[in-house]
Amino acid sequence: MQILFFISFLLIYLGANAYVCLRIVQLLPAGSILLRIIVISVIVICTLGMFLFFFLGEKIPIPLASFFYTLGVSWLIAFLYLLIAFLLIDIVKLINLLFHFIDKETVYRLTHANWKTLLVVLGSVTLLLIYANYNYHNTKRVHLTVETEKWNETDRPLRIVAISDAHLGYTINTRELRKWVELINAENPDIVLIAGDFIDNSMRPINHFELDAELRKINAPIGVFACVGNHEYFADLTKKITFFKQSDITLLRDSVATFDHFQIIGRDDYSQKHRKSIEQLTENLDTSLFTILLDHQPNNLDDAIKGNVDFQFSGHTHRGQVWPVTMIVDRMFELSHGYLKRDGTHFYVSSGLGIWGGKFRLGSQSEYVVIDIKARR
Repeated sequence: MQILFFISFLLIYLGANAYVCLRIVQLLPAGSILLRIIVISVIVICTLGMFLFFFLGEKIPIPLASFFYTLGVSWLIAFLYLLIAFLLIDIVKLINLLFHFIDKETVYRLTHANWKTLLVVLGSVTLLLIYANYNYHNTKRVHLTVETEKWNETDRPLRIVAISDAHLGYTINTRELRKWVELINAENPDIVLIAGDFIDNSMRPINHFELDAELRKINAPIGVFACVGNHEYFADLTKKITFFKQSDITLLRDSVATFDHFQIIGRDDYSQKHRKSIEQLTENLDTSLFTILLDHQPNNLDDAIKGNVDFQFSGHTHRGQVWPVTMIVDRMFELSHGYLKRDGTHFYVSSGLGIWGGKFRLGSQSEYVVIDIKARR
């Protein structure tokens, strides 16, 4: 069944790329054979970039693997907006066949061998991608204050910096990780929490760039704690567990860390069918302590309420990363991004600090979350 789904997806994707390629070529001057060959070749390379990475990424030099991966996943976003643009043009052409508000000769001139139309389409998509890339790099600080009766007024508030979906790997380099560590340390956190998908897929670039050395610079007196996400299960999980240890990050897999005033539950990922239920994880916990749940995928929020969880932090959704995928993701999850309080339980779903794929965000944001836990007034 999975093979059938993959083949169907591949055929649809390749067919849609062929459609975009055809529409671009139609807008090129009729006699420019060399230019057409160059354009077709570029589109083919961009389309196959991700597939070349997945088949050859572990065998070719890291810079080349990074190039193919970045090219392939960035093309996915560019292709999406080119596809939307040409579909809109063809929809207008179809409507025109019914209502005849533009004469056929004008329609043909606008959609065949027309530099102006091509420049409008490519220029609009390029500007959109430039803005989306800027928006990705413009990391947002989200601040929450959670008041609870489980905190004494004499106790100092607990400051948490929470992140998700860093996707360290071929597209996230040392410089970007260093910037994130600086942002985290600037908040003077007591503790740092990571809600899964910290590693993208392969450990090869992570070990090559020695990213564990950067992570050990995080300054959090209580420590850094993480749960696993679905991406942690891509490739070698054992090597990733070793990397967490080397980075001074405590990985919680269906386990609990207990402190004086609070406790942290780290769930295994939703993709793992044999993971423990929240009921199993909370049945022997001290209910007088403030309970924090790290659960990568924000499914079945009612389970956290039934388990007397005080605060759940999740990620996974990226809030779709780019429009119009954002609208689809908003309908897939009860809470695809942001804060919710229900029946005494606080929830926050992060759109992610890093990103999967091309570094573009449209309709979503890259963020880290600062949470202050304090006594209720």
